Amino acid sequence: MNFEKLRVLLISAFMAVSLVPLASLGHKVIFQGETLIKEKASSYLEGLSTRNADVIKGFMTERADDLKTLSNIICILGLNSTMLKTHFEQTKEQYSPFLGFFVLDKSGESVFSTLVSIDPVLLDASGESINSDMGTHVKKIFMFTTGQDQIPALLICTSILAGSKDSCGHLCALLDFRLVGSLLRKSNIEVTGEVYLVDNKGSFLSASRFGAKALKDNISMNSIGRKQGLYETMDYRGERVLQAYQKVDGFPWYVIADQDMAEILNRIKALGREAIVYGILTAMVVFGLALFISTVIVNILKAKYQYEKELEFQVIQKEKLASLGLLTSGIAHELNTPLANALLYTQIAKEELDESGMENIIIQQRLSTVVDEVRQGSKIIKNLLDFSRHTQNDARTTDVNKTLIKLMRIAGPHCASSKIKVEKELEDNMPDIKADASTLQAILTNLVANASEAMSNGGILRLKTRYVPVLKTIKIEIADTGTGIPKDELNKIFTPFFTTKKQGEGTGLGLFISHEMARKLGGDIKVISSTGNDSINSGTVFTVELPTE
Repeated sequence: MNFEKLRVLLISAFMAVSLVPLASLGHKVIFQGETLIKEKASSYLEGLSTRNADVIKGFMTERADDLKTLSNIICILGLNSTMLKTHFEQTKEQYSPFLGFFVLDKSGESVFSTLVSIDPVLLDASGESINSDMGTHVKKIFMFTTGQDQIPALLICTSILAGSKDSCGHLCALLDFRLVGSLLRKSNIEVTGEVYLVDNKGSFLSASRFGAKALKDNISMNSIGRKQGLYETMDYRGERVLQAYQKVDGFPWYVIADQDMAEILNRIKALGREAIVYGILTAMVVFGLALFISTVIVNILKAKYQYEKELEFQVIQKEKLASLGLLTSGIAHELNTPLANALLYTQIAKEELDESGMENIIIQQRLSTVVDEVRQGSKIIKNLLDFSRHTQNDARTTDVNKTLIKLMRIAGPHCASSKIKVEKELEDNMPDIKADASTLQAILTNLVANASEAMSNGGILRLKTRYVPVLKTIKIEIADTGTGIPKDELNKIFTPFFTTKKQGEGTGLGLFISHEMARKLGGDIKVISSTGNDSINSGTVFTVELPTE
């Protein structure tokens, strides 16, 4: 078992279970936070544009009321130039928005002015009225020269009514429109937000915070079509902004409040960066905890695995010794003969040594015979010991044919004494299987022992090996001509503790352990058997399939 791979899988699973929900939650929170921040910014910008539109309307309403008051005074005092000049100068000092006044008669000719001179443009503009719901004629905004400066000014006019309520002329005033820009600049938002005024053609009526000049620069009005609205767009600076607009009631003007999207989302981006830092720290903590827990689990599994391997080793050794006990019953005869001969010749040599007349060469021959016989016995014992040794080196490979030949050196005498003929058909030049020799010996010993027990009255034991290149598998067939296995028991033979032997003669673990060992090696054991009831011959064929890679 690859415990390091298991450790990696446990850590990965622990990290996935812990961090994936956390990452999903963080993503959802940041996404919802971004939405909430946009909604908050949108609401603030909409409110700002609406409030400033109301402020401008109120400012213009006050200026219209001022002009109406002056027109009423003119109706009372008449067109007395001296009086009007004094009064207008006092009004100009009290009401700083006004740059100057002039009075036109019915025909549009100037009859009085506080200005040094009246530009013809003013006279032309005074004739183009734009009716509003306040009853005041609001003229166009244009650049007005005062000294060496040019400032945006608004021309507004109102009728001068006579006693009969008929218009006897017009009172016009120039309003310093920079004051409107000053009102709007008070509402600038943080670093990138600004509020400015444009007309229905997109011309700036107030200077912007970032350099747009009144009556000189323009913005696109493609997205502006209703009384109010909100949208994302590229502003006159080329920056992506969130923009809210509100039409000023009674005037063809729009108050626009906007703020850079980068600044709006800066807070959520900062939160995102903090979330990443916290996520990394959390991942480190989770990884450490996962490493600790996985190490504890793997160590427990290792200990349990080693314990089970030890138990398995003990059971395998027990079954192996039981099988060896059956197969080595013929070894006694093989050992007795050479050892008896060794004893006989040793005694003869001893007696002959006592007789001084015996030639030394004969004694040497006798002793040589003793040595040969003892060596034969040692060889038999060595084969038995080699076969009974066990190793747990999973990385070794084994030659199947050599293992079978070594097995039959041990089992051969037993088979001969039990009148069992052994037939071998071993394919040459086969690759080795990926298994240690001890495991393969345990599997084959058990199957050969079972085959021998099935032929209590003698028979034929067939051993065959062959290599299947397509499957990269070696097949080992162990066939006997014994009594066979009944069909109702055939599917139980690999079940632990199932045995057909008498009580005390078997544990029922031999075939189960052999089958499990073959499966751990990546192979399998298949069986075909007949009891002779439905065919001419009875017998069983076990086929062991083991991979070479």
